[in-house]
Amino acid sequence: MENNRPQMTSAQLMRKLCEAMFYMTDLNLYLDTHPDDQKALRMFGEASRGAKACFDAFEKRCYPLTAASADCDDDWEWLVGVWPSQKMA
Repeated sequence: MENNRPQMTSAQLMRKLCEAMFYMTDLNLYLDTHPDDQKALRMFGEASRGAKACFDAFEKRCYPLTAASADCDDDWEWLVGVWPSQKMA
């Protein structure tokens, strides 16, 4: 059965990634001062997996976000894509 949901735009994917990374970083900072909080540790694990999924979804649909993610075996073209700052111009 075909998925009839509309595809997210690159801007929507980037926003979702930024939100996931912010949430994960916030939990990271909390855990720096509360390392024994098991609930926060579980939440961080979930947030980390969610952020990775967002990162992977963005790169699969749009373009690599880091040089390490790019397929640069034959050439150096990992910067292919429209950067957010280019959309604001």
